[in-house]
Amino acid sequence: MAVETVTYVEVAAEADLAEGQMRAVQVGGKRVLVALVEGRPYAMGAVCTHERANLDEGSLMGHEIYCPLHFSCFDVRTGEALAPPADRDAQVYAVKVEDGKVFVSDAPVDPDDLDEAAADGDAPTAEAAEAEVEAVETKAPEADGTPAPVTRPSIHARVIERIEAQGWLETGAQWLGTALRPVRESRLGGHVFDMLHGRLMGHALHPALSDLPIGLWAGAILLEVVGEPDPAAILAAGGVVAGLATAATGVADWSVSDGRDRRVGLLHGITQTVALTLVAGSVALHLADIHEGAVVLLVAGTGLSMSSAYLGGHLVLGRGVMVDHTAWTVGPRAWTRAVKVDAIAEGEAEAAEVDGRRVLVSRTDGVVSAIEDRCSHAGGPLSRGAVRDGVVTCPWHGSCFRLRDGAVVKGPAQNPQPMLETRVRDGWIEVRAPRR
Repeated sequence: MAVETVTYVEVAAEADLAEGQMRAVQVGGKRVLVALVEGRPYAMGAVCTHERANLDEGSLMGHEIYCPLHFSCFDVRTGEALAPPADRDAQVYAVKVEDGKVFVSDAPVDPDDLDEAAADGDAPTAEAAEAEVEAVETKAPEADGTPAPVTRPSIHARVIERIEAQGWLETGAQWLGTALRPVRESRLGGHVFDMLHGRLMGHALHPALSDLPIGLWAGAILLEVVGEPDPAAILAAGGVVAGLATAATGVADWSVSDGRDRRVGLLHGITQTVALTLVAGSVALHLADIHEGAVVLLVAGTGLSMSSAYLGGHLVLGRGVMVDHTAWTVGPRAWTRAVKVDAIAEGEAEAAEVDGRRVLVSRTDGVVSAIEDRCSHAGGPLSRGAVRDGVVTCPWHGSCFRLRDGAVVKGPAQNPQPMLETRVRDGWIEVRAPRR
């Protein structure tokens, strides 16, 4: 299939691009940002795919661009959405530098074709892209005539992908999120949500409770099998009560999810609510002496709940929802320079990268301390959040941590930020991982 030739548009002089800086330009009536990173120019759509903020008004940190509105993160090289709330990639453009001038393709290109497009001016058409996808699925025969194995996503991946693409789930999630926001942001509501997140326990409460309804309902089915309907109804009723508590903690955790997780989580919650209703109906029928109907609803509700639990397992084990995102951070083992002493004033904090790890160094009441920069709740960049009275607030979901010891002041985070040892030497603040 033939490909179209890319038309390039002059957008700036090479001298206008400074290392580690970005600027907005107009290409074909669209806002595009151009950035120079490690001596190479990149171009991508300048509008955040989440809520249409101008990315060029945000921050560029290495190859990562942070949106100024909700701190979504994108890779400037590929347009990939690296962090929520954005979950759709930004478009990227081919860039050429000739005779001291910077040229950008007049249309987006596939990230995989950036180098080729920049080299020879060719960009794939829509038809070519479709043909490429078809070629991946059908796979040409090997040289000896034996068909190559077809690589397809697993059933699990295809099911989850279909769920994530449902527009009605996003619409429902936006409506429910808007309804819950005033409650969550109120003083009393904030304390209640903190409790539901499991802050008092030190880990998420929802997974611990989620086993109770299914276990009790499965026990009720077993008692029905052995001919004990009354004890079975008691277990079923107990499962309904436990299910209400589980639902409350699930709603709290869902309220601080984003993008794909939010859509899958909403479907998980809807199906579990239906299951809870079915079992509650089973208890009601038992009280009305309609035994056969009670058994049918009990089995149906339990089966639906167990099926829906698959989605919950995907969110926790596959997507890392409500797990400690700092649990695997290590290093540096030796004292390593982080920031200069005079770079941090009293009551301020500064991010630094040490041994491949980002840390947040602060000075509070004259004491220098350093904590992990990545929020333990969902990995948000604490260095992009506000610092006030010795407390830093995560810009993504509002978790608050004390800078001097990393303790959780406010959820949804349940786990404290890991601390690093600090010392001052030769005008530098040095850090290292605690000795164990």
